[in-house]
Amino acid sequence: MTCIADDCRLRFFCFHERLTGLFNGDGEGLTGTLARYDEGGLSMRKVLIFGGTRYFGRRLALRLAESGDDVTIVTRGEHRPPVAKGLTFFKGDRTSSSTMKDLGSQNWDIIYDNICFNPYQAKLAVDAFEGKVGRYILTSTMSVYEQGGTNISERSYNPFPGKYDLEKEHDYGEGKRQAESYFFQRATFPVIAVRFPVVLGPDDYTERLIFHVKRALADQPVIAENLYAKMGYISSYEAAAFLEWCGRSTMTGPINAASDGVLSIQDLMDKIDHVAGTTSRFETTGEEPSPLAPDHDFYMDTTAAKQAGYIFQHVDDWLDRLIEEEVRNHK
Repeated sequence: MTCIADDCRLRFFCFHERLTGLFNGDGEGLTGTLARYDEGGLSMRKVLIFGGTRYFGRRLALRLAESGDDVTIVTRGEHRPPVAKGLTFFKGDRTSSSTMKDLGSQNWDIIYDNICFNPYQAKLAVDAFEGKVGRYILTSTMSVYEQGGTNISERSYNPFPGKYDLEKEHDYGEGKRQAESYFFQRATFPVIAVRFPVVLGPDDYTERLIFHVKRALADQPVIAENLYAKMGYISSYEAAAFLEWCGRSTMTGPINAASDGVLSIQDLMDKIDHVAGTTSRFETTGEEPSPLAPDHDFYMDTTAAKQAGYIFQHVDDWLDRLIEEEVRNHK
């Protein structure tokens, strides 16, 4: 089956069964079959990445270049881009219609869009790349599931009949919902929307895990109203691996991606305490509440991805090592 460790080459097998549609009524949803190839049979593809200079987008770019793809990263020049054979750079702005038109003058096998946050930005892409792209992979979020809950399936938010407003400003979750809706309703090219949970890794520029490590080491309380609400996670390594995997499939529609296993803020701090030799304290109110403490359970069901052949790591397999690294770095 699929090898998910970051230092492993992905291996795919041919799945002849058509994936079951996730949405009732109009029959639209996640469909497709996985593409057949073996380790020696990959052909070079022309790939464009929006959001490829840091975090899991950077890892994705390096993975694709290593596998032999011709990868172009769109960058405004604010962050040092990765350097590798097969990587080139286009200086431009994802929110600029002129940038998008320039990029749309070329043909692309795959486009990865990690920085589309609203339906207007989705429109720029649809207008620019109609007839110019073989496959479009949108990075989305579990925040599209407005109410949260446990084992949330892709059916819980159906973007196909969803509404969108090109003029209004939207918060993060609503912006992603409407971006999905615009793509799935207006694009004629194949689109898949990957719904990620919280992504953690040593390259997390938001420092969400580091925030909690520093709290424990400084004997400062963690602010959380509900210590036991569970949440899903994925590592930045596996987020990149999953996006690469999606690019080698023929699936379309929304799909959830998350590590196996879920954690509460109590579980997370117990892990940190075990490594750091600390005893964390909690308070229900105060400044700087934990960014990893939801009010209620919030995690997704990944059955669809697993049925398509992907095997997720368990959260314990990578998070424990990451915590050890961050404790060493900040002790």
